Amino acid sequence: MSGIKLEDIREITKNPQGKGYLIIFNDNRVIILYKKRTIAALLTLIRYGEGCESDLTNATNNLQEIKTILKGKIPENLIQDSYADANKPFSELWNEEGFNFIYAPQGQKRLGSQKYILDSSDHQRLFTTTKPPIRTPPSSLIQRNILEQQKNKCNFCGSILKKKENINQNTYARDRVRLVWDHRIPVEKGGNSADDNFQALCFYCNKCKWQICNLCNYAPDKCSECVLAFPEVTKIIFPTQENIEDRLNRAN
Repeated sequence: MSGIKLEDIREITKNPQGKGYLIIFNDNRVIILYKKRTIAALLTLIRYGEGCESDLTNATNNLQEIKTILKGKIPENLIQDSYADANKPFSELWNEEGFNFIYAPQGQKRLGSQKYILDSSDHQRLFTTTKPPIRTPPSSLIQRNILEQQKNKCNFCGSILKKKENINQNTYARDRVRLVWDHRIPVEKGGNSADDNFQALCFYCNKCKWQICNLCNYAPDKCSECVLAFPEVTKIIFPTQENIEDRLNRAN
């Protein structure tokens, strides 16, 4: 069976029977997505077979062209004109939506950014309902304990962390102070929401971690040997063997 095209889409709408969105095709088949911002990333991959964060910014005409192709088939505000953290929608297709056949070849770039690939031979797998991985934040008590242990600092760079609502609009390098609760061993790789699988990171370091985790093909048992999961015990990024001691300034 040949691959699908954007022109084959009948409409994209909110799921009336649950969370997320439905991409409905002319033959009545449906792709279910749970996060709004992953829609633009998936449409890009369906269109080109590959994509990168530049495709979801003003650096290209991709988003405008997609909206033109799907005019009258999608809500007006479904696809933004540009996405601020434009790598995230692509990585979330894999780690949030469960489409683990979408891959990011290590070292391969598109328009200067990490390339993500969806082979046309895998298009039919998009129609298989996939339950997204279950992720829950740590309890309030565990959050307080972790922040106390880390002295309210990012476990990588050492920036003093604040909740999003407590950050001023004009704060310098806001992504370096915004608190994010990170699963040391990613849920997508078998990690759980146990108390000892959390660390507090800044938004920027969390994003950088995910860029590496998305490239890593090792089993989750190797996470214990990776600085991105356990900076307390090693300075080496396991899949790349890079020593990042010069970029660590965590509380001791």
